[in-house]
Amino acid sequence: RWAIELFFRWVKQVLKIRRFIGRSENAVRIQIIVALIAFLLLRITRTAFAPTVAPLEFATLVRVAIMQRRTIRDLLDLPEPIPKSRDQDQAQFQWA
Repeated sequence: RWAIELFFRWVKQVLKIRRFIGRSENAVRIQIIVALIAFLLLRITRTAFAPTVAPLEFATLVRVAIMQRRTIRDLLDLPEPIPKSRDQDQAQFQWA
């Protein structure tokens, strides 16, 4: 019972689900799964692109620009990464 209480507290605080839209078990499951997917995608993207941006600020930025065809780099005004040459990761042998 306590684990269920902790789970719903986490759902309310982290996933920001204040109330469930549907009343059936299936509707509640779908709403939780969709919120988890969105949470995980935001977390993965934020970790990959913007470790210096606050989570709420990043989520707001994505929400505002969700229907625009722009990259995360464009939204955050990050420079393009320098392409690595293929030989950079190749081991080099020193012949004496």
